[in-house]
Amino acid sequence: MIIKENEYVRFLTVEDGDDLVVSFGLGVHAERSFTLLRTPKYESLLPDGERGVSVHTGMPGSIDRDFLVSVKWGTREVTIQSTQNVYVLDIHAAVPEELREAKAVLRKMNFDNRFVFNDV
Repeated sequence: MIIKENEYVRFLTVEDGDDLVVSFGLGVHAERSFTLLRTPKYESLLPDGERGVSVHTGMPGSIDRDFLVSVKWGTREVTIQSTQNVYVLDIHAAVPEELREAKAVLRKMNFDNRFVFNDV
């Protein structure tokens, strides 16, 4: 397991529709994104082992199937553990409203307790 630390989050975007999305804009100019995605509407069509929140880093060579295991949400950082890696995201500069919206969508994503969510 690789720990990727100190990723600076410039902003967050969320979607709360058929797709549930929390996307962190990473880097000083948000040149990369780290995205958590779940589509409950169609998930019942998948085998049990393919259900849950997908983790997408947008990096070349990233793993196709990486699922969310846990989120520890603190005041200055978010630690996200997936089936393949641990990511530490620095959220201290993000807009409070975006943080609240992201946490609300994460709770919706966890309707079946597929991951551990700790909001410290």
